[in-house]
Amino acid sequence: MFLLKKKGKENIWEFPDLSPENRPENTLDFHSPLCRLAGVDLPHLFYGGDFVVKNIVNEEEKIQVYRLRHRIFCEELRWVPQKEEGLEMDDYDKDAIFFGVFNKQKKLVAFLRLILSNGHFMIEREFFSLVYSRHKIRKARDTVEVSRLCVAPEARDRMITGNFGLHNISMLLYKGVYHWCIRHDIRYLYLVVEAKIYRLLRIQGFPCRLIGEPKVMPDKVTAVAAIIYWREFERLSALKHSQMMRWFFSKN
Repeated sequence: MFLLKKKGKENIWEFPDLSPENRPENTLDFHSPLCRLAGVDLPHLFYGGDFVVKNIVNEEEKIQVYRLRHRIFCEELRWVPQKEEGLEMDDYDKDAIFFGVFNKQKKLVAFLRLILSNGHFMIEREFFSLVYSRHKIRKARDTVEVSRLCVAPEARDRMITGNFGLHNISMLLYKGVYHWCIRHDIRYLYLVVEAKIYRLLRIQGFPCRLIGEPKVMPDKVTAVAAIIYWREFERLSALKHSQMMRWFFSKN
């Protein structure tokens, strides 16, 4: 998908011509009228095996989101106090885009949200202590924050077979987010995760860069704040993880 050319002493990355007449059959046209249906995101981003990755926009599916979040963050991890109604919601939801993976029974099995830069990020408030004082938090339109990432316990060991190998449920979610970011010119993602998840993301090919020192939180979990630059991800994937890159660009 990418070509590395020499221009003087510099390596120059060139992207292929993906105009309709030159686009490979198995890639998405992110600028087509269909992809910008009604000026909103497509509900269904793509399918993977028996699962569908989609933007969550209707209230019935949002109730599933709040129930899954309560199950994980309130009951399992106990990061947030349990609610009598069994729904975990917060003020960041109003400035966020929801993404979910649903099984063929239309049950939500994985979720994350992207908080847009027009509102506050969690790293500006709850997790500000994880950020180096010298790091200026980027609040441009091309930057979002990943949060509330969770996978239902019964789906954590599920693997999906695709054209480019086996992938777990989380990777389907990441792929959906990548496609959305491409359509909306999002280049940077902030995230706060457990240190072990940070290491796993790097192993999977995501070039997370720390923006602060790891810190043991009150619940004894070691957390880190990091940033991902999608263009760096694309360059490294083209060199080291070409199979994953082909899958990330594909519709299935």
